[in-house]
Amino acid sequence: MIEAKGHAAELSEAQLLGMYELMLTGRLLETRLHTMYRGGRLSGAVYPGVGQEAAQVGIASALDPGDIFGGTHRDLLAQLVRGVTLEETLLNFYGKAAGPTRGRDGNSHFGVVDKGTLMVVSPLPDAYPVAVGEALAFKQRGERRVALADCGEGSTATGTWHEAVNLASVLGLPVVFTVQNNQFAYSTPNEGEFKGSYLAHRADGYGIPGIVVDGNDVLEVYDAVREAVERARNGGGPSLIEAVTFRHFGHAGHDPADYVKPDDRADWMARDPLPRFEEFLGARGLLDDARRAALEEGIQEKIRTTIEWAQDQADPTPDSVAADVFAIRTEVGPPPGVPAGEPITMLDAIARALDEEMDRDETVFIMGEDVGPFGGAFKVTKGLFEKYGPNRVIDTPIAESAIVGAAVGAALAGRRPVVELQYTDFIYPGLDQLTTEAAKYHWKGLKAVPMVLRGPSGAGLRAGPFHSISPESLLAHHPGLKVIVPSTPTAAKGLLVAAIRDPNPVIFLEHKKLYRSIKEPVPPGDFELEIGRARIARAGEDVTVVTWGAMVHTSLAAAVELEADGISVEVVDLQTIVPLDWDAVFASVAKTSRLVVVQEDVPFASVSSEVAARVAADAFWDLDGPVLRVTPPQTHIPFAPVLEDAFVPQSADVVAAVLRLVS
Repeated sequence: MIEAKGHAAELSEAQLLGMYELMLTGRLLETRLHTMYRGGRLSGAVYPGVGQEAAQVGIASALDPGDIFGGTHRDLLAQLVRGVTLEETLLNFYGKAAGPTRGRDGNSHFGVVDKGTLMVVSPLPDAYPVAVGEALAFKQRGERRVALADCGEGSTATGTWHEAVNLASVLGLPVVFTVQNNQFAYSTPNEGEFKGSYLAHRADGYGIPGIVVDGNDVLEVYDAVREAVERARNGGGPSLIEAVTFRHFGHAGHDPADYVKPDDRADWMARDPLPRFEEFLGARGLLDDARRAALEEGIQEKIRTTIEWAQDQADPTPDSVAADVFAIRTEVGPPPGVPAGEPITMLDAIARALDEEMDRDETVFIMGEDVGPFGGAFKVTKGLFEKYGPNRVIDTPIAESAIVGAAVGAALAGRRPVVELQYTDFIYPGLDQLTTEAAKYHWKGLKAVPMVLRGPSGAGLRAGPFHSISPESLLAHHPGLKVIVPSTPTAAKGLLVAAIRDPNPVIFLEHKKLYRSIKEPVPPGDFELEIGRARIARAGEDVTVVTWGAMVHTSLAAAVELEADGISVEVVDLQTIVPLDWDAVFASVAKTSRLVVVQEDVPFASVSSEVAARVAADAFWDLDGPVLRVTPPQTHIPFAPVLEDAFVPQSADVVAAVLRLVS
């Protein structure tokens, strides 16, 4: 028999009936959607939460209106609890233009950030790090708000889950982690997912409270989650709550769930959360058969009419297919003035940009491994911890997925995070959060994600295959990410300032060989360089060399050598890979009629491939010869100096390519 204890005892009769109506709505809606899908009347997919209504309503009801909920594809009912409407839900299921994702993602893969629900994506539990970032923003601003991240027990086997919980624990953030243990991760039962009796027992390893609750008792779930929410709100840090429940249907609409043993199913069905809560309400005189029948009839009618209405709404127009990849920045900072003062290194220019932006805008903060008192692996952040404190220069555990995801959440909450990677080679663990969350938020939900991911890249310092990559081609492949590769101190400062002020996720690649090897006077004061604008590093008439990063200086050295032979080379420094300044490339090719593309990244499916293909297609009649590329071989970056020098393009390689063209 359900009992109202603790926080649940404080619920009014109206609140109790409201929770029941939500549970009944979830049961009827998801059963209807499942039936429609199985009958071929609904496209996409359905992931029914039938059987988990008590867990979802208990969890989501424990939050206050200003709190944030990050869930999964099976948390459709929890979204309704948080204020998402039935109309919004069904518009998304039918891929309509007015739906939360405007037809860009279907079924329950949506969130309504303005109502406090984060975007739902397929990789799980990706909402965990994003919720951690929201909680970080709350703590930085001193707000009494809480983020709650929910997932199924299968998701707890991922590194993302561990990284998020560990990071939140270390930073003492106002976040609650809930796990709906519905017994199966798709078809794998608990004993194939983890050892130990309960997942919540892992909390001891993170130094946070952990509790196991009956996930089919809505009041027990509510009481435990409300206690954890209030603890987080009052500065007590994270908690982990496991709600043990059962999924009545399969993982998705197409799954018959025949892997569930009949006896196990019968045992769980006897604990169905809806009849249990009905019995509780009936004992209090709040519910009888007539009232239940009236409620069910009203809800069924609402679902039916809303489905019919949603089906008739407008589809998205084909011309919108490529829209909204990036948020538009409406205000642009001042351009650079005349360079003045003593020459500074690129490292100093980057450090100066970070300092000035943090001083100008209190929403800007830095997070990463060893960025605090140590000053970063290359000392770029040296002195910033002492100046701005641990709330804005945040040392983190080794956890690229959690760090990048937390930056997404903080950006959604109005902050401007700058994440430092020790080396950009280590970007791979964070790619899921970067490409699944950061890159898609504006495209799916029209929510800007102003964040910068910066760090050292490139070869030439004998650092071997794990500290030397140039990942711009990999990153440029993903829509929604801007990619910047400066080659000078002035560009480094002006473009980093622009990146921090941009409303989109920006990856800022700092070639570590250029950190201290290139010096020049930098324009004083506040200035920006336009993202997406190339520069002519050297004017010429005979051959265009398009390049970026450290290869700019290699190409300039080649141009000097070729000038002695009477060959005039124009060097176009792209500076920004995404967006790429095609006008500058085409204008230079029209001028010289010859093109060589020089890059440090390997050649296959790369930026140089795209430049060569685009010029060959769109500027064919301007060309007097083939487009040539100077790249490393398609291999990994070696350590031995003689091998690394053979890998990285040298000025002699550029000279040879130009001579081949002009001959």
